[in-house]
Amino acid sequence: MGCLFMGKKIDAPRFSGGGVFLLHPILYLCAMKRIVYLFVLVTLVFVQSARADEGMWMIQQLSVVEHQMRQAGLKLPLSKIYNPRGGALADAVVAIDGGMGTGSMISRDGLMITNHHVAYGDICAVSTLAHNYLEEGFWARSRAEEIPIKGKTVSFLRRVEDVTSEAESLREEMKREGHWGPMSMRRLYSVLERRYAEKTDLEVSCVSMWSGLKFYMYFYEVYRDVRLVGAPPQRIGAFGGEYDNWGWPQHKGDFALYRVYADRKGRPADYSAENVPLHPEKVLGISTRGVVEGDFTMVIGFPGRTNRYASSYEIEERETLKNPIVVTNRHQRMDIIRRNMQRSEEIRLKYSDAFFSLSNFADMAKWENVCLGRYKVADLRREEERALGQWIEGNDPKNRDLLEHLRQGYAARRDAEHDLNYLREAWLGPSEALLTANRLGAYLAKLRRQKDTLVVASSKEIRELVSFGHLTKSYDAPTDRELFVNMVNVFTRNVPREMWGEKMQRMFDRFGGDATRMAEEAFDGSFCSDADRFKEYLGKEHPLAEVEADPLVMLARSVSIPRFTGAVNRAERKVGKSLHAYEKAYTHALYAFRQAQGIPQYPNANSTMRLTYGRVGGLAPRDGVVYDYRSTVSGYLEKYDPARHEYQLDTLLRNKIIRKEWGRWGDRGEMTVDFLTNNDITGGNSGSPVLDARGRLIGLAFDGNRESMAVDLYFHPELARTVCVDIRFVMWCIKNYAGAGELLHELKFR
Repeated sequence: MGCLFMGKKIDAPRFSGGGVFLLHPILYLCAMKRIVYLFVLVTLVFVQSARADEGMWMIQQLSVVEHQMRQAGLKLPLSKIYNPRGGALADAVVAIDGGMGTGSMISRDGLMITNHHVAYGDICAVSTLAHNYLEEGFWARSRAEEIPIKGKTVSFLRRVEDVTSEAESLREEMKREGHWGPMSMRRLYSVLERRYAEKTDLEVSCVSMWSGLKFYMYFYEVYRDVRLVGAPPQRIGAFGGEYDNWGWPQHKGDFALYRVYADRKGRPADYSAENVPLHPEKVLGISTRGVVEGDFTMVIGFPGRTNRYASSYEIEERETLKNPIVVTNRHQRMDIIRRNMQRSEEIRLKYSDAFFSLSNFADMAKWENVCLGRYKVADLRREEERALGQWIEGNDPKNRDLLEHLRQGYAARRDAEHDLNYLREAWLGPSEALLTANRLGAYLAKLRRQKDTLVVASSKEIRELVSFGHLTKSYDAPTDRELFVNMVNVFTRNVPREMWGEKMQRMFDRFGGDATRMAEEAFDGSFCSDADRFKEYLGKEHPLAEVEADPLVMLARSVSIPRFTGAVNRAERKVGKSLHAYEKAYTHALYAFRQAQGIPQYPNANSTMRLTYGRVGGLAPRDGVVYDYRSTVSGYLEKYDPARHEYQLDTLLRNKIIRKEWGRWGDRGEMTVDFLTNNDITGGNSGSPVLDARGRLIGLAFDGNRESMAVDLYFHPELARTVCVDIRFVMWCIKNYAGAGELLHELKFR
């Protein structure tokens, strides 16, 4: 679960980093615009110095906020946090699967800790009905019992280099040679990456910040032999399920353990029984003192994506068009899956990962919209744009009409964007059978281009298709059929007929406009809806036209993605350039505007390493409601409900809580499970270490609160909260609950 934040409206004007202006309404009563403008600028500079907790700061730019961090309580020199020569805290923090989550090295024998929900898909993948690790938990009692996870990667950031000058020179050279076009930025990255890859054994990645204003080269050491070591059952790791998701108080022991392996020289290597545990350059020490309100905290991780430079028009489109489509469609799919999961444990296991993902993103969009509306974020950004427009008038006249171009572009593309979002939500994702037909359809189109007339069973592509996993482990035909029928109805009701394609139109007419009958017969009549039929059919040669006549293949090929994206592009270009070009100009103007005021800025998150700092603290989200900064194990007993899967407890856990068997991990007669901080994080930070003022591990970040869910667009300094699992509860689960205390012998406690 990512962590997304939002806040409530406040009276005094505030501004932090790359957020938005919150201007007092009295400013707009002033008659003299110049006075208003100057007052705003003075206010912004003052507030920035007073409120600096916002910000996902690049790990290499910490000097920008060192003073604020020290005021907040930091006790370490910056060189102990990040040092390109190695040995700093950042060397113990890793990107999992390229930034899908964050992990920390906690032992000299390669033990890595992250969130249970980051490991959720892996736990599902290695589970069977006989050994359902999702329900039972998993603990390797020896190195031999650790489970290799195919395709898992762990990336250590070794250094970052500023390559802006080189990138700008290359960009100008490409423009002079007439090689600059829609895909040119990707080509620019590739050229620079090849140059630097030739000079290092590390993997390199070129990343731009602020839409091409700055360029950095990131150097990673990527390990590919990663093995699951331990995970609590989901009644601990995901206690409360979707019902507690994004809420507070929570009671999740959201952690899991992996071990990273290397060859005998410590180098990255593919899985081999001969590999040995990695001895990392840096490991995190674990604090045993616990946390109290007001403690300094910092989080290092790989936040995936934010859009803090979004215009008011983009925010409004998200709120009024995109999010409602996401919420409605995903909740419909969740209802179908939930109902089918109740039929058997086998189906529950098959669909747990899919349901988890749907629930996470559906709730994220739902609560984001609640916050965007409640706190009028688009209006706040419009207030900022009034000041920005005045600044552009005097300092950047070539962009005088920029805001009007954005307004016109977003208005012009609204209908086409509506259709594109229904394509994404109601067509491209719900049905595994349709995804299989779509993949097959792409192969058939390739054969048509090559003027082949026969699908050959022995071809490499067919062998890959036959072994394709969509119809095997995580597939139940009746469930998928219901999903497909529901989403075909949604698609045909909400997307104009001319966007369906001729084949789907003819099929729809043949069934008298009955989308349900069309979908049911297409599903039942297709070899793409059953794994055995799929393998048997493609095990033989067939005429191309015959395979193309399969009803699901026909539907998949009829609905064309380029038709939808092309409609969006054409709508935008009717009023000028593409919105991408205007959005880039907007980011540059906003950056220059803020830079002119001497305001420190951090770029949007993009899966590169960032640090955010804050404090432990409670929350007062609404009038008359006050939340403590921590939750305790007592909450397990309060929420326990044997009739609801999300709130079930086993006898061992209940008895230990009732008897208060905390061992050394208790605190003031209780044991903390989770705690709150006001760090600024988002998805990709899941599993990030929460560190104290001296760099000791005190918890893992795993979620946010519902009142602060617009973090992608806006950070609120009073209501933004990160939900963290207390590291002492993690230790208790490992030793006292799971009985895997031997793992603690590897750790360094401070």
